[in-house]
Amino acid sequence: MKYVKVTEFIEHETNPFVKEAVNELVTTKKRQVIRPPKDSDGERKFYVLDHEGNMAAESMFVREIEVDNEQFNKLFIGEFFRFFSITTPGIRVFGYLMKRLGRGDDKLYFHMGECMEYTEYKHRNQVNTGLAQLLTAGIIARSVSLNVYYINPKVLFNGNRVTFAKSYVRKQIKEKDPQQLTLSFNPNLNQLRELSSKIDNPKGQ
Repeated sequence: MKYVKVTEFIEHETNPFVKEAVNELVTTKKRQVIRPPKDSDGERKFYVLDHEGNMAAESMFVREIEVDNEQFNKLFIGEFFRFFSITTPGIRVFGYLMKRLGRGDDKLYFHMGECMEYTEYKHRNQVNTGLAQLLTAGIIARSVSLNVYYINPKVLFNGNRVTFAKSYVRKQIKEKDPQQLTLSFNPNLNQLRELSSKIDNPKGQ
């Protein structure tokens, strides 16, 4: 792989990966059973009674929650092809990024000293080589803030991507200029409802 300096990569004001990640997010519905609490004798407090007042069954509540199919993983297999051309420096630096990534975050602060300690490299050039490989592969992106990198949530994420996607869509709607919204969409009630529905259905299904 040809060496490219980290400083040659474009700096971004926002995460360049998020829009695509939200649009391509695949979710399923999961049933969650909620049972009423037990009393001091260990018995359920609520029951279903028949017409004669006899207990017919225990009561419970079932709700459907939207979950990310891969929410328990940090590395998503569908994007593993991005690692095919990455060598040892890139893998080691990626390990450091996995360690640093906070729950629900799409960016992190990169500390050179910590990374060198984690990767056991003695020279910054080796770490920079790893960073450049990850940048080239579209796994991370530079931000306009010094030593802050955006993470591609299609590749790596710590937490529930559904929650993250909904937060992202809400933020996009909130940040739209009301004047610009009127000029661009001239929205009626149905259009506003359609726009709001994207919060609960990022893929528009």
